[in-house]
Amino acid sequence: MASQKEAVQSITSANLAVRESLDLYPDLAWAHSYWDTKRGDRIAPRRRDIDPLEMPDILPRILLADVIDGPDGIDFQYRLSGTGICNVHGKELTALRPRDLTPAAYGELIHAHYLDACRQRAPRADVIILQTDQRSRSYARLLLPLSDDGETINKLMAVDSETQNDLQEFLRVVEGLRSDQVHPRMRLVRGS
Repeated sequence: MASQKEAVQSITSANLAVRESLDLYPDLAWAHSYWDTKRGDRIAPRRRDIDPLEMPDILPRILLADVIDGPDGIDFQYRLSGTGICNVHGKELTALRPRDLTPAAYGELIHAHYLDACRQRAPRADVIILQTDQRSRSYARLLLPLSDDGETINKLMAVDSETQNDLQEFLRVVEGLRSDQVHPRMRLVRGS
């Protein structure tokens, strides 16, 4: 049975200052601290430095994406997707790309966040709300770069917060941020 195409009502994203804002999301603060410890004095830890047995509480909410340098620029492909992520999306994401996510505007936003984390070579945290005619979801997400050679970002580890906010809670979080903590290009997309 083919699913009906989702019509986007709005997509909003606010970029969070990683160190200052993650206290709103203790599980993401823990993930950032873990990453930072594994990184040492390098720009990012290697994939092999990350031990799934050391993170059982967040493992279901982790996506691991390969960074692919292709003819059309940088792209990403999911290497693994935790069960919690699959449950939220209603499907297995392994082998898909952010641009394969639906609706398309949501996939483009996620792709842009991934690009930014690679270009900045630093963690990136966002709160995101997606409203379509079929669903409403808001969450906080942390992107953590990984580098096998200590120089090139070749993977991203995304961790979704266990807190799935309702719309009112999300708006309180965004309103509670100081204006200098909200990314100046906060995206709002309307329509399909």
